[in-house]
Amino acid sequence: MDIVTKQLKLEELSDLKYEVHIGDSEAVKYCKIMILKFVGEYGYGSGGNSDAIYMCAIGKAVLEAWEPSGLILDFSELTYEWGDQLEDVFYIGEDQYRNIPFPVALIVGEHSEEAIRTLILGVYSDQTTDDIDWVHRDLNSAWTFIEEKLTEYDRNKRL
Repeated sequence: MDIVTKQLKLEELSDLKYEVHIGDSEAVKYCKIMILKFVGEYGYGSGGNSDAIYMCAIGKAVLEAWEPSGLILDFSELTYEWGDQLEDVFYIGEDQYRNIPFPVALIVGEHSEEAIRTLILGVYSDQTTDDIDWVHRDLNSAWTFIEEKLTEYDRNKRL
């Protein structure tokens, strides 16, 4: 019997690059916060589907490997114009610890903010990304958001 296979690698799904950074929470001493940064150009429309699949796979892998208490998705250097499947990436970590809350924040950049705004709020919405509490324009703001959520969860004995 001839068994024919093809070797595959996650990197074949996308040209996007990623970085992972971890830092200690100042608010809740035993918690760590992860920054998962994606850099590059997300494919337009359905051309970005494999990018979203790649981003989700990387996200699940790094959360499994380092088990942070919160996540910041950094899209500050991601170019994104259109493609609904990117929304799947926003849910990375939602089932990380079952009944323990897992805060997620998103950093947008000049080449992603407007398209992400319309993805989340709708094309005809008058709202801005300022109206979405988990979306931020810089790392300090996103980090503070995660710290506040961790503090709230710790205070309510949910961590």
